[in-house]
Amino acid sequence: MYKTLTDISIERLLEQDIPELVEFHKDIVMINSLDGMRLFSHPTRLKATTVLVCLQGEIDCSINLRRFKIEANHLLVNFANDIIQIHSTDNIAGYAVMLSEDYMQQLQLDFRLRAQSYIGLRGNGPISVPHEEIVNLKPYYDLFKRNMEAGNPEVIKGLALALSHTILLMVKCYQGQNHADGEEDAPRAQQLFDKFMTLLQAYHEKERSLQFYADKMYLTPKYVSGMIKSYSGKAALEWINEYVVLEAKMMLRYTQMSVQEIAYALNFPTQSAFGKYFKQQVNLSPRQYRERG
Repeated sequence: MYKTLTDISIERLLEQDIPELVEFHKDIVMINSLDGMRLFSHPTRLKATTVLVCLQGEIDCSINLRRFKIEANHLLVNFANDIIQIHSTDNIAGYAVMLSEDYMQQLQLDFRLRAQSYIGLRGNGPISVPHEEIVNLKPYYDLFKRNMEAGNPEVIKGLALALSHTILLMVKCYQGQNHADGEEDAPRAQQLFDKFMTLLQAYHEKERSLQFYADKMYLTPKYVSGMIKSYSGKAALEWINEYVVLEAKMMLRYTQMSVQEIAYALNFPTQSAFGKYFKQQVNLSPRQYRERG
């Protein structure tokens, strides 16, 4: 029987009767009981970045259609729009932290760092971390809970940044290097991706054409597109659009620039063209996004 794909956002999560749930401004949710896993019994698209720490038991799950087993001392990171399904659980204990995509952007982590973490984690499932290391994450949970209940946004932001960097360090230290498929092509693909991201950082305010970036690398757009898709799982145009939209969101939220000024700053021919582009990517007009700020 066909199972409908369900979107789970933080707003949707807050509608559920989940024990031991703490939330802050619909931007961060923490769950100290993994009983909420029942929400994922069908294929579910997560609309937030999620960090899951398993302290005991076992979870049999699929992530982006790949089957994984999560066990004690496993760390799992899922990005927005990843698809997860829980097939079964056995005597599980642990906790989860979910951060909305808007809040992740407010943290203003270096975009290339976020891109590399996406590549490092994508498709590799849970990471086994030594017990003495994974228990060091628990104080973050306690500090988050205390400051979320007290309503301390600046402290919460600092904790979110510290947790993000701690997890990235754990990923770097403990992630298995099992790249059996395409092993010979990986160094070349990584070099190309790094060059592409460097160019994107330099020119994204003026250039959104794949042809431009391919010309800068003296390669064909088809070759660049294929290599980046193969290496990162995202098409080159997706990375370009994500970078441009991130810049636009920052301008809308943190500057007094008019929508027209932002359109011209990002090299759109008209305010209308920028508005159409932004709405295609975000499902909100620039003004709607700013008003929701």
